[in-house]
Amino acid sequence: MASVEINKKAPDFEMDDFEGNKFKLSDFAEKNNVLIVLNRGFIWPFCRKHMMQLHQDYDEFQKRDTKIVAIGPENAEKFKEYWKENNLEFYGIPDEEHSVLKQYGQEVSLFKMGRMPAQMLVDKNGVLRYIHYGHSMKDIPENSEIFDLIDKL
Repeated sequence: MASVEINKKAPDFEMDDFEGNKFKLSDFAEKNNVLIVLNRGFIWPFCRKHMMQLHQDYDEFQKRDTKIVAIGPENAEKFKEYWKENNLEFYGIPDEEHSVLKQYGQEVSLFKMGRMPAQMLVDKNGVLRYIHYGHSMKDIPENSEIFDLIDKL
């Protein structure tokens, strides 16, 4: 499985969001920071809680020129249903083939029932400035920690 390194260029990827719109990481270069959230799935309570945590502070991320992209194993229909049900405004990308998971080295543990949560912060130059691989389902950084990192860019 591939891995990524802090202070190195983030691997680019292009995928369709749940509505069929193209999302390409490099399109945000020189415009926005991007918080990549590798979700383990909406059936898990901690992942649902995390989506709502991001939703709650969405405007704060926007004020900091930071786009949020949540990438998970569900199909487009499940993403659409979840996004509409919860009025989420950030990007939602179905990754049933686990291509971004593999590209970014997200851990998959059969003993822990699947993929562990992970987050990466990519700055406006396309460089990874923060990488967090969760060690459990509930190992998810608070938004305030991410804001502190963004504010130092």
